[in-house]
Amino acid sequence: MSPFLRTAHKYLSLTFGLLWLLQAATGTLLVFRGEIDDATLAGPNQPLKPAVFATAVARLAAEHAPSALTIVVPSEGSKNRYDLLMEAPDGRTRAVRVDGEGQLVVDRPRDHDYPAPGLFQTALDFHESLFAGERGMWFMGVSGFLLLTNIIGGIIIAWPRRGQPWRRVLLPGTAGPLPVKMFKWHRALGLVFAAVTVVTVTTGVLQEYPIDDWMGVQRPEPPARESHVPFAVPFGDALATAIARYPGTPIAMIEMPATDHPWYRIRFRQDGDSRRVFGWTSVLVDAQDGRVLLDVPASRLPLNNKIYNSFYSIHTGEFFGIGGRVVVLFVGLWLITMAVFGGALWWARRKLRMTTRQRTRTVEAT
Repeated sequence: MSPFLRTAHKYLSLTFGLLWLLQAATGTLLVFRGEIDDATLAGPNQPLKPAVFATAVARLAAEHAPSALTIVVPSEGSKNRYDLLMEAPDGRTRAVRVDGEGQLVVDRPRDHDYPAPGLFQTALDFHESLFAGERGMWFMGVSGFLLLTNIIGGIIIAWPRRGQPWRRVLLPGTAGPLPVKMFKWHRALGLVFAAVTVVTVTTGVLQEYPIDDWMGVQRPEPPARESHVPFAVPFGDALATAIARYPGTPIAMIEMPATDHPWYRIRFRQDGDSRRVFGWTSVLVDAQDGRVLLDVPASRLPLNNKIYNSFYSIHTGEFFGIGGRVVVLFVGLWLITMAVFGGALWWARRKLRMTTRQRTRTVEAT
């Protein structure tokens, strides 16, 4: 085995190990964040009643002026709750969570005053960007790429030599001094989950860069035209128009109209979508006259859109249902274990070397 590969593996781990450990810890925490977060929030949890919901949303938007309601997204833990994202003039956003009748559940910051947004939102923003926005995402992308190369290097280092039984590698036992035992178990654990982790980390790295632009992914958009503010079509009418196209289908996201896109974009999650809560079927309703400008089912999206849309759901395990999410949970725990094992192995070897050197000096002095 190349000494360079072993040295690079060791020093990359020592340099970025703490960051990777925190990445793994926050990622593990986020696997079931939606369910845990909503379960800890007492309050109303009534099913969606579109007309009542729309009236309440309009009232809450007026109460939060001069902040503007930009997006409505479903909660990831309850099918009856939604977050209204209110963007202030300074760019800061608050998340107002309501139920399907628009009754208030919680009103909290979304992207500032940490940890006021809550444990899970704070963990998410650290996990994605180190609280540093786009620059942080680029840095985390580089960190993730180095983690990926380190995992692949670890696989090469740990791969059994020709003729070496796999059983002895994967079930190393407890014989030998402490550093030897730790190395054998570090190696065995590394080989068990490494392949799944490579896929998980790779799709995570892809989230940090504008891969959609590089792949030529484009959202369905109507022809550009001038807009007139205020918009004539109330939110409730636009919502009813979109729901009539896909009755009984869960709402996945609502983008409110603005001067650069004078229409409501209402997305639905249909059976077959890879995301657990969010979907890709879009209905665009004109905010001036209420016409349906576009109606694009997810099944009609181009192949590059579908591939790009799958990256996040593979990274989180949603692509494979509840079983996939459990696997991703274990990947996070595996990364934590490998980081701890690796650090402990380095320390044990260092301590052994120091002891050996001290004994050598003692012998030479006598």
